[in-house]
Amino acid sequence: MVETQGTPNRLMTELRHRVALVSGSVPLGGSTTFLCNLGGGLVDRGIPVEVLSFEAANPLGADFQRENVPVFCCDRGMIFEDQMRMVLMRLGEFRPTVVLATLSAISFEVLRYLPPGVFRAGVGQADHSLVYEMMRHYTPDMDLAAMVSQAMKAKAEAIKDFARSRVAALPYGVPMPDKAPGRPAAGPLRILYLGRLDRVQKRAHLFPQIFEQLKASGISFHWTMAGEGPERANLERLMASTANQRVEFTGAVPYSDIGAVLQSHDIYLLASDFEGLPLSLLEAMGHGLVPVVSDLESGIREVVDATNGMLVPVDDIAGYARAIIHLHGHRDELASKSAAARERVRREFSVTAMTERWLSLFPKTIPVIEWPERWKIKPPLVVGHSLRFSPPIRVLRRLAKRFRT
Repeated sequence: MVETQGTPNRLMTELRHRVALVSGSVPLGGSTTFLCNLGGGLVDRGIPVEVLSFEAANPLGADFQRENVPVFCCDRGMIFEDQMRMVLMRLGEFRPTVVLATLSAISFEVLRYLPPGVFRAGVGQADHSLVYEMMRHYTPDMDLAAMVSQAMKAKAEAIKDFARSRVAALPYGVPMPDKAPGRPAAGPLRILYLGRLDRVQKRAHLFPQIFEQLKASGISFHWTMAGEGPERANLERLMASTANQRVEFTGAVPYSDIGAVLQSHDIYLLASDFEGLPLSLLEAMGHGLVPVVSDLESGIREVVDATNGMLVPVDDIAGYARAIIHLHGHRDELASKSAAARERVRREFSVTAMTERWLSLFPKTIPVIEWPERWKIKPPLVVGHSLRFSPPIRVLRRLAKRFRT
């Protein structure tokens, strides 16, 4: 058994928490930025943090390093059981008192193996039926089901299985710039889409229709598409720039450059048909961009209202263009909404506010936790006792995985 500090029979109130943030992967996007922001916020308070990923890629490695948050990544050539064992062994070395599982079922699997005394939290990040369905299987292994919006919290509480754990709304937080630029009183309106160029969820295939309506209005604009995805080639073909109505495709933007991109735009556009709480929305509003976004119950309505943005009914595709055209012709309103957007995020959705919300839910005392040296890996909960995970088949799967990689 791994040695632990202190006397086994008393609570260790003098020790700080140690927090592990476990994710199925750490891709470019809001789910990874959340880990970077929360990890950095905890480190700033002297709390040791480590991020653990089941995938090898770590495109935000430099950003984690800047926040002094170490990231442990698995070898992509390993099968599930070997990945799980490697992550558990790393956890045993780090000895966290709090473990947060995020993004995918494989990270929630980790919660099943944690020794008594570890505070176990699962984070729901998208208001989609598949998220609730996945998470409900792991409620017996969660002390806390953390949802990124009040709407998601209410939906989880209405599901019987979530009665096994506490459910809380814990929205994201983002870094705040020192100051936001003023909004231009005239000239081209600077529009920003920041995210995946995909049909699923983000509905990027609707952008050419919005573009045509903006063109027909005659207003001048510069629309930046910052992101990658399967729709990019089609969008570039259908959204050709003119002299005063330009569309620019930048590809994926390094996280370290996001602030500069936000500073040079006026409007943040999002046409999604479901979200949890878009982290890029908070980042944009924190920089003073005025959101023109889908009127979604989860997350967006909790941040955007008539004072700081424009909410568009999901099925009113022409409404996105109408809102942009309106703001182009009402620059005083654009400026007032910009100031209100920034103030809303500063007050409620900063990294500091997010970190304080999480810390308020951590246990006030820390028990001695004994970490095992060996782990018996079970089939994933969502597949049951499948023959695929039996020892003989496991050997064949290892060989197949090595051959493919």
